[in-house]
This record gives sequence, C-alpha cells and structure tokens, in this order.
Amino acid sequence: MVKLWAIVVMVAIALLRSTFAKQLSCTMELDRSCSLIGAKVSSDEILTTTFASSNPSTLSTVQFARSSLTGIPPAMFQTFPKLESLNATGSDIKQIQSRNFADAKTLQSLYLRGNKIHDLPDVAFFGASRLQTLDLSDNAIATIESTAFKRLRELKTLLLGSNSLTELQPGVFDDLSDLERLELQQNGLGSIDDRLFQGCHSLTALNVSHNALKTFNVAQFERRWSFDLIDASYNKLSVVRIPPNLRQLVAIGNGIRTVESTATNGSELILLKLPHNKLTSVDEVPVFDKLITLDLSFNRIREFDFRSAARFGKLVLLKLDGNQLESVSNSLTAPITHLKYVHLADNQFTHLDLNVLRTVPRILKLDLRRNQLERLAVTDLAGSFPVMVRIMLEGNRFRCPDSRPLLKELKESITAYAMTRNDCRKEENLIDGICCS
Repeated sequence: MVKLWAIVVMVAIALLRSTFAKQLSCTMELDRSCSLIGAKVSSDEILTTTFASSNPSTLSTVQFARSSLTGIPPAMFQTFPKLESLNATGSDIKQIQSRNFADAKTLQSLYLRGNKIHDLPDVAFFGASRLQTLDLSDNAIATIESTAFKRLRELKTLLLGSNSLTELQPGVFDDLSDLERLELQQNGLGSIDDRLFQGCHSLTALNVSHNALKTFNVAQFERRWSFDLIDASYNKLSVVRIPPNLRQLVAIGNGIRTVESTATNGSELILLKLPHNKLTSVDEVPVFDKLITLDLSFNRIREFDFRSAARFGKLVLLKLDGNQLESVSNSLTAPITHLKYVHLADNQFTHLDLNVLRTVPRILKLDLRRNQLERLAVTDLAGSFPVMVRIMLEGNRFRCPDSRPLLKELKESITAYAMTRNDCRKEENLIDGICCS
C-alpha cells in the first residue's frame, strides 16, 4: 500500500510539472528568425521548458536577449526541427549537458560567448553533428573532457579564447577533421602536446596568444598544403621554428632569440611579425624568398645594413622601430627596388644621411619619428627617391640652421613632410613645416 501511494505521489508531481511547465514563445520574422527577450530558465526547468512559435517547423534562427538560462532546454530542437543557428551569448548559462543537443540535427551555428560555463563533459554536443561554428569564448571553462567534441566532423570554427584552460586532454580535437580556425588565446596553457592537432587535417588558422607557453612546436604544422596564420604572441617562447608551408607567423612579446626555418626547398612565408622580442640582428632571421612584411620592431638590434634586407627578394615592408640603432649602413652594390616602406622610428639617430639609401630608390614612405635627429642630410631628394611620397619626422630635435638644406630639398620634391604646431615642443619653432630650435 505504501509503495502504491508513493507511485501515485510521483505521478501527481509529474502531472503537476507538465501542467505548469514553463513555455517560451516568440514570433517568427520574415527571415525565419525569432528573438526570446528576458527569458529565464532555472536548473530545475531545463528539461521541462517548452517552446512555441508560429510555423515552428520552418524557423531557422533563435536568439536570446537579456535572458538568464542555466542551460539550453532540449525541447527547443524538438519544437524547431530546422533550427540552424542559436545565439545565447551572455545568457548566464552555467552548464552544458551531454544529451541536450540530441535533437539538434540541423544546427550549424552555436554562439555561447560570455556565459558562465565551467566545463565541457564527454560528448557535450552529441546530436549536433552538422555544427560548423561553435563559439565558447569568454566563459570560465577550466576542463574539457577528451571526447567533448566527438563526432563534430563538420565543425570549421571553434572559439575557446578567454577561458581558464591550463591544459588540454590528448585527443580532444581528434574528431575535428574539417576544423579550419581554432582560437585558444587568453587562457593559462603552459604547454601544448606536439600531437594535439594531428586530427585537424584542415586547420589553417590558430591563435594561442596570451598563454604561458615556454615551447611551442610550430614545425608540427608542416603539411602538403598552406597553413595561413599562427599567432603565438605574448607567451614565453625563446625559439621559433617555421615550417615551409606557413604563410604568416605573429609572435609579439615573447623572449625570442632564435628564428629557424625547416624549409629545404623554398618557403611560403609572406609575413613575419616579431616585435618586442630579444633579437639582436636582422641577419638572425633565415632567408624567406616570398616574405613581404618583416616586423622586428622593439628588439635589441644595434646595427643594420640594407644588404640584410636584400636577402628577402620580395620584401615590401621593413619595420625596425624601437631598436637601438644610432646609424645605418649600406654595402649593396646593386639597387633593390622591391622595398617600399621603411620604418625606423623610436631609435637613437642624431644625424642621418639619406644618401645611404640611394640603392633603395623606390621607397614610398620613410618613418623617422621620435628619434633624436638634429640634422638630416640629403642630396637630390627628388632624383634619388622619385616616388617617396611621405617622410615622417615628428618628435625629433632638429636645429633650425641645419634644416635649411633639407627644407630646400623637400620643397623641390613630391615628398610630404609637414608637421603642425601641435607636433612642436614648447621651445621649438615651426619653420616651413619643420619643428626646430
């Protein structure tokens, strides 16, 4: 008799719950989307919450706004069987439950940025096998089980930046064979296993910046196809080894002293950005025959010869700002015409003769800002640099008498240079567009 009463009570509770189950309603717009504004779902209501909308069978997009959800109610995917995009950004979500996406068979985009998710369980997105974009950035994720992304073989973009990850389980990305873009920046990763991305055969863009990596084997991405971009900025790297198929490497703010190349038959690298490291010479960078942009600003370079730039046969932009250069030299015996932009700001020049650049005649812009230049000499500016359209001279210490020959050359060329009164120090005068004293 007691057991019978217990069963009756449980059935009664279930009936009450179904009778008073929360229902969230939205009106479908012409683009087959709807917004749920101010929705609230507690942890006890996740499994019982239902949804309603006009023409629910054709709805493709749902967005939550100013909502508070403990989790995603699974009934959403039963009510909207053709749902392709779900945006629950900033909705107070605290948990992902393994079977909540069991009926999300058409879901392609899931945006869960800016919630309060702490972990991803095994097979966290089971059922959402057509998912292509998954944004989990700016949560508090500290743990990801090794099978969390299992069966997401169509996923192309995975965003995990700004979480609390300190390690990643081996094999966690093994099922992501179509993944093209992965963001792991602003976590606390101290190491990344060399085989972590071995299943990501389509990966072409990776961001691991703002972590605590002391080593990172960039060479593990050596493959038959091009790898577009790796950003390893603001870690603790001292060495980078660049594979031949990598097109762009950004590694700002490490302690890099050594740059190596694993290429034996040419390199695809077109951009190398290494500001705020510990390199002491441009010659420490290996030759990359397709390199277009080389940024070594704010390193420890004391000497520079334009012969070093000639090693890169397609180099267009060279940035050496913020080093310790007091002069530059040029031992080139033949002109180089590919170099167009030269940045030498924030160095220690006091006197500079532009004639040293005569074998680099196609410069379009020369940046000499914030040095200590008192005098800048040049002979036949218009003839030596016929296409120089801009020379940047702000923040120096020019002597007015020594600047007259420079002003004459500037006026007879197409080169723009003019400063304004706001660029001058209190003790300086503005004479024909040059701040001097």
